[in-house]
Amino acid sequence: MKTTDTLLLIVLAAIWGSSFMFMRATVDAFGPIALITVRVGVAALFLSLFLLQLKRRKEFLAHWQHLAWIGVINSALPFVLFSYASISLTGGNVSLLNTMTPVFTAIIAHYWLKDKMSSPQIMGLIICIIGLIILVWDKLDITGSSSLLAILAGICAPLFYGFASNSTKKYLSDVSPLTATAGSLLFATLFMLLFLPFFMPEISHISHRDWAYAIILGLVCTAIAYLIFFKLIHDIGPSRAVSVTFLIPIFAFIWGYLVLDEVVTPKMWGATVIIIIGMSYVLKLIGPKNHVIETKTKKAR
Repeated sequence: MKTTDTLLLIVLAAIWGSSFMFMRATVDAFGPIALITVRVGVAALFLSLFLLQLKRRKEFLAHWQHLAWIGVINSALPFVLFSYASISLTGGNVSLLNTMTPVFTAIIAHYWLKDKMSSPQIMGLIICIIGLIILVWDKLDITGSSSLLAILAGICAPLFYGFASNSTKKYLSDVSPLTATAGSLLFATLFMLLFLPFFMPEISHISHRDWAYAIILGLVCTAIAYLIFFKLIHDIGPSRAVSVTFLIPIFAFIWGYLVLDEVVTPKMWGATVIIIIGMSYVLKLIGPKNHVIETKTKKAR
């Protein structure tokens, strides 16, 4: 994998790590449905300007059905589920549930796209899961304020992401990241608008800070982030692209420490190291790959 792809994964993890903090801070004021309508609506409004170009418009019209499907399962539904989970769980805990995405993506890719993972990648996935278990162990408590329904919602959302990532690879591989992002978010907005009248919040109770956070969610954590994400799916495939979710909790904890003064324990940093090692295997940054290449070269001689 190219260095630029690795850097884009890190940037994307940092952006999406902050999104859970913003959701947690604003969901009480807006409610899940209204918050996500604003989020995808702002992103769609910003990106749809690019669809006015002739080339983008032709791409959009040629693939609108797949864009509609992916918009619902990649933005509308998982965003709402994560927002609902954020009512009871902290942003860091919700980001931990999001790390189920690579597992679901790999399983769906294996059976649907026949995109099998190598032994080192499977080992890396197991290492990542071990690191995540260390992070989750004392955080996902279903007693008290952390409800079982919130956790189930947080687990269902990555399942939709898994289908969406593989659908993007299968049906939109020839579509530019910009068209895929703008088109899918446009349909996600239309889908959310169907439900908004039944879940309208009290506008007067929404502060300027809440509006600012919601707009940041739309512009930065959705529009810009999805441009990066669809590009990564196009360049390195869905299984590698969604491995970004292993880094998201790390950044979620960092943002929590810097912005909300949350404590970061040595156990968190230890789990972080484990996750990074596992990700390196999943992304083939380390492992027996070079050895295999050298062996083939020697045989050729």
